[in-house]
Amino acid sequence: MTGPDGRQYEWLNHATWMSLERQRRELPNSVILDGGGATTASATPGEAGEPEDLIDDFVEERCDLIVTIGAEMGAATAASADQNPDVDFIGIDQHHDGELLNLASLVFPEDRAGFLVGALAASATENGTVAVVLDSITEPSSVAYRTGFANGVAHINPDIEVLSVAHPGGVGEPDADWGAIAATQALDSGADVVFAPGSGSGYGVLLETAGTGYDARNGALCIGAGVDDFLQVIKARRCMLTSVHKLPDEFHEFYWRPDRPPYIKEYEEALAIPLEYEVGHAHSTLSLISREFLLGGTPSGTHFGPVGLHFFNMWGAHKTGVPNRAYWPSDELKSLLADLTGALWRGEIQAS
Repeated sequence: MTGPDGRQYEWLNHATWMSLERQRRELPNSVILDGGGATTASATPGEAGEPEDLIDDFVEERCDLIVTIGAEMGAATAASADQNPDVDFIGIDQHHDGELLNLASLVFPEDRAGFLVGALAASATENGTVAVVLDSITEPSSVAYRTGFANGVAHINPDIEVLSVAHPGGVGEPDADWGAIAATQALDSGADVVFAPGSGSGYGVLLETAGTGYDARNGALCIGAGVDDFLQVIKARRCMLTSVHKLPDEFHEFYWRPDRPPYIKEYEEALAIPLEYEVGHAHSTLSLISREFLLGGTPSGTHFGPVGLHFFNMWGAHKTGVPNRAYWPSDELKSLLADLTGALWRGEIQAS
């Protein structure tokens, strides 16, 4: 069950679906001797019904595994798992209180994502000032993004100024209009790289940072989060450097290069998968969890999935305006970011 934007519009929804589709094709061949005959189906709350009702529908259809995506699905997922102990559940981006043998969570540390973006921003700035615009002062993911971003900048150059603009709360919800105001504040203060991880404010931050190409302030670059903002926010392409993603299907063409390290074995070790489960086609943390469920194990509790930077973007695809600033990361910077991605996963560097 996807988040409210469905498979077409949100990266985490799409990547989770792709991972499940890969498992549908490959897990029966490697785990189920008779070929299995696995099938998959998806639903989106809102257009197809309420979360609780959709989960009940899948239970009635005798699904072996139900995967739900997003924090807003957490309560319904935990309640259904408690009521249906014979069905296995995985909650993506959900933190659950207590522990059920048939419920596992897969979360993605936003502080590590922020750290990678901070390292990139510190490497790309010319003014010595970078900024992050957040949807909340206290919400855990916003706090994690802010902390990781500041530490990533300091890892490269502690003398770079880090501006943090957060929605204060109590004055409505963060939206694109507020994001534009926050981005203006950051740009007026000299920022020339702006990170926009907010789900509510991000669109406005990116558009305001982009300007029109001719009136863009500071030659500012922007970095998105969660989706491929180069495709989602066309008018921000002139400032778009890259986006940072949560990767439930991390063994994917979009995962970070060059010379991708052999992470897959490390994921297995991190999840402490018993030797009898170590068969082929374990392409992601998500597939390792679902495979253990399939083989009768109990991978309940919280598991951490990786984060990574998406492609760097080339400008000039938009019909009007010009790029805010021509910037392309060097091979040395790409290798540094790849090394940081691995070091964060292995715990060799602490993001917060």
